[in-house]
Amino acid sequence: MFFFAGRRRAKLLQMKLTREEREVMYRTAPLTARLPHDLLARHEGIVKVLLNEKSFEGADGLELTDGMKLCIAGQAALLQLREDADYYPGLDTILVYPEPFVVDHEHHDESGLVTQEETDLSGESWTRGVVILAWSDVQSEAANQNGYNVVLHEFAHQLDDQTGTADGTPLLPNGELAARWAVSFQKALEKHRGLAECDKHVLFDEDAAQSPTEFFATAMELFFEFPEDLVREYPKVYAVLREYLGVDPGEW
Repeated sequence: MFFFAGRRRAKLLQMKLTREEREVMYRTAPLTARLPHDLLARHEGIVKVLLNEKSFEGADGLELTDGMKLCIAGQAALLQLREDADYYPGLDTILVYPEPFVVDHEHHDESGLVTQEETDLSGESWTRGVVILAWSDVQSEAANQNGYNVVLHEFAHQLDDQTGTADGTPLLPNGELAARWAVSFQKALEKHRGLAECDKHVLFDEDAAQSPTEFFATAMELFFEFPEDLVREYPKVYAVLREYLGVDPGEW
């Protein structure tokens, strides 16, 4: 079974998008149009893997088109361009709502009181194999490239979850990188929190200060959308992300 699945994936990785598919992806997800020539074939193969191995489903009456799927898969594939990527093995379903969706979250205050709060979300990642996205935000953020990208953010959470603990550290190839990663991200998070508390200009948004996992997911957004800013303000974070992801968007 695994042999045939491996052969099928190998064939998918060799496939290219049609000219029409490529144009749709570049138009709806402009980040993908910045890829250097030597990464184009690999990227398109990964897009084919995601489209064929993951289930894309519409919610609340949304009818998903092939163009919507290409927009999402094209951006998610950017995080899996390294040679040994495993293409989100814990992910089964990408569920897409037309607009931000409402979820109930528990809030614990300092006294221990627990309350239920309704929150509008543009995306959510579950450890149980699901990424949920709001198409309106996917579409606008992909087009604007303003440092917010719900696809990159939620798929970064999927990578974070692969260790079994969402702590801002994905599966890393060796202990040396893991050691540099821990120091770089911890110092960067402390710096961001310090700047935010002093009401100074910050590159990361307010949500990034909440936890290491949110800081990591936001760093992934900035790595691809604002690489020059990230390398200037947090060069060590950029360096470990570049090594882990196997790409350097600052050169694209």
